[in-house]
Amino acid sequence: LEVFQKGLRLPGSRKDIIRTQTLSGPSPVGGSAGGREGKVVQTLDEFEFQAAHYNIACAYGRLDRVVESCKSLENAFDFGFDNYATVRADPDLSLIHGSMEFDNLMERYDSKKGIFGLFK
Repeated sequence: LEVFQKGLRLPGSRKDIIRTQTLSGPSPVGGSAGGREGKVVQTLDEFEFQAAHYNIACAYGRLDRVVESCKSLENAFDFGFDNYATVRADPDLSLIHGSMEFDNLMERYDSKKGIFGLFK
């Protein structure tokens, strides 16, 4: 569990530029005076966040820690994870299946609406 949580702080596969300070003098790209100095960093992309939070949810699920597991699933869903069939069938989550917290979470993210669940 700790390893997955530490994984959220590792450099990811997405490159980003963080602006660090304002420069005086002419702009480095032309135009008006001044500019911003930047530093290239590696951050996690949405798929890496999804995987990390899903794996954390599974670890908490195996420990029968329902609230923490559901919170981690919610984080995975918020980052775009939407394979709800896997969530409902994953044996690592079997101890939380059927709990009120799990059922409420799944209803919020994967509610089956319409006739016979055909329409959302």
